[in-house]
Amino acid sequence: MFRRRSSRVFPAAVGALCLAVAAMVAVVASIRTPRMVMSGVAVARGPSIPVAFQGAKTRWTLNQPRAQTQILLKAPKAACSAERKTRVSALKTVASQVAEAVPEKITVGGLEPLTMRVKEQEKIPIQAVILDLDGVLLDYETVSNEALNEALERYNKSGNLGVDWNLHSKLIGLRIQEVADVVLGCNRLLDRIDPKKYIEKYYEKLQPKYDNLDLMDGARELLASLKEEGYPIALVTSSSRESLDKKMLNFKDVMDSFDVIVTGDDAMVNYGKKSTDMFLLAAERMAADPKKVLVLDDSPMAVWSAKAAGMYAGAVPDARIHQDYTNGGPDFKVHDLKEFAKLEKFKREPLKRVSIEDLPVAELNDMPVTVGFGTDLIHTAPEGVYTCDDKVLQAIDAGYRLIDTATKYESEGDVGRALDEAMKKGMKREDFYVVTKVWVNDMGYESAIKSVESSLRRLRLDYVDCVLIHWPGPAPGKPEAQQFGWENKAKRVLTWRALEELVRRGKVKSIGVANWTIRHLKETLAIAEILPTVNQVEMHPYYTRNRLLDYCTRHGIKLMGYSPFGRGRLNIINDPVMGEIGEKYGKSGAQVILRWMIQRGVVPLPRASSEPRIKQNFDLFDFELTKDEVETIDALNGDKRSCSIDSHSIP
Repeated sequence: MFRRRSSRVFPAAVGALCLAVAAMVAVVASIRTPRMVMSGVAVARGPSIPVAFQGAKTRWTLNQPRAQTQILLKAPKAACSAERKTRVSALKTVASQVAEAVPEKITVGGLEPLTMRVKEQEKIPIQAVILDLDGVLLDYETVSNEALNEALERYNKSGNLGVDWNLHSKLIGLRIQEVADVVLGCNRLLDRIDPKKYIEKYYEKLQPKYDNLDLMDGARELLASLKEEGYPIALVTSSSRESLDKKMLNFKDVMDSFDVIVTGDDAMVNYGKKSTDMFLLAAERMAADPKKVLVLDDSPMAVWSAKAAGMYAGAVPDARIHQDYTNGGPDFKVHDLKEFAKLEKFKREPLKRVSIEDLPVAELNDMPVTVGFGTDLIHTAPEGVYTCDDKVLQAIDAGYRLIDTATKYESEGDVGRALDEAMKKGMKREDFYVVTKVWVNDMGYESAIKSVESSLRRLRLDYVDCVLIHWPGPAPGKPEAQQFGWENKAKRVLTWRALEELVRRGKVKSIGVANWTIRHLKETLAIAEILPTVNQVEMHPYYTRNRLLDYCTRHGIKLMGYSPFGRGRLNIINDPVMGEIGEKYGKSGAQVILRWMIQRGVVPLPRASSEPRIKQNFDLFDFELTKDEVETIDALNGDKRSCSIDSHSIP
């Protein structure tokens, strides 16, 4: 039945087996009546056949250059057993219960709330509204799709080519110069077409269609309601002013509804779509607080930009086009523009432009000013040596209750095991203050939420006391560094909105930043709805950060200081000043530095691997430095960093 082959046949036979199994699954799947399901086997090599298949006829054979695979199918001897029927019935019952348990989408006033930011508010306070042109007011997609198809007609000899809505959705957000590459790349018969000529043909077909443009259903009602309620309205479009005038030639009354118009001629356009700068420019021209501006747009890229501007971002999806809004994190989706036009979910607030002098102050900051235990570079050691979780347990036994970790440190799992062990011994979750961080690679809306959720799993916690954004962005020169500053700024805002969402969901108690300069803090305070409570930065007697400390104190932000000893590179603990003061109190130079930080209102984060040093670093509360001693240590400042990255250089 089988021809023997050399051992070299085996790899090819494995490939044949994979194909055979796929084919067999397809056959079995096509047989819908349970009683008729046939069992099967694919034999690629060797004389042995399972007993159950002996005597079965070969249904088909797959031949390959160096191998042969035979497919054997055998009809069942009896109907499904009673036991199998019972199991299937039970599974169906469970499936129906699960289906019933899935909540239906809740829509209020034509919109589906997506974030707690919207769900928690009965009425959303809005100062001004920004509307998109194509997709919200104007049905531009229909004529664009027609032009794409008509541009292909001269090459469409067989009559079965064209641009459907699935392909059309791939074109959303692309520069028009890239459209031809996408369209032609999806059709092998058009490989030799010159993209430039195709673009010319596309524009040629598109121009006459401007006369056929129509408004989206509900657009007029929305504009009328906004005007009646007294909202300032801005039109923001990536189109040029010339293109806008052509599109709206038949809708001059609609154009008269806008108080502000921002086009692609006025501000930078990102990848053919609206940039954050365009939305901020519109808010500035309306004298509105960006946090109180509502944006409606159908483009995921524009929703991303609006969210990155700190605004309420509403997605208006087109049912004909598949668009993924996940990364932009819209606050809601509009499913019925006419119903949305009733504005049931919104209340108007008077215009008020944000002033740097009026930046908010955090009223509540529950982070204790004590010594924290840092876990950076304390990784799990080889078997037989103390591991990171052992060190955390030693710190807890010594009195530490504030534990600092981060995704980047790869110590969250160790911290989670240590906390779990401590709580098994009788301690409570409320006894600890746990801090973790979102790494730069996870900055963004959805990515930051996933990062924190992963951290919670590793920490074995239901909530974390404080989450920080680890850096304002990738350091210049790093592989992941952004080419443009606006990308960093946008990601900072999106990440902050993600952390605010996690606070509202109860997953995080407070939020903050790390390595933020005053410039970065002003930017965050201007858009924050939940204010930062912490800024973790490098701090020690040679890098006192007085100006940053003063600014943070004025705004209710507490500083955490990492590398309090300058990572050993600066030899601070052996400075004569530390020795002299330490001798007076019977303390080490390291203890003098940590006490100095606490008396400045800063939480020091010393890192130690030996148990005696862990205990020594916490033994600080039986002495106090005099005002003159604090000032003497302050005077040692020389703005010397031990960290190789200067966050001032991050745009």
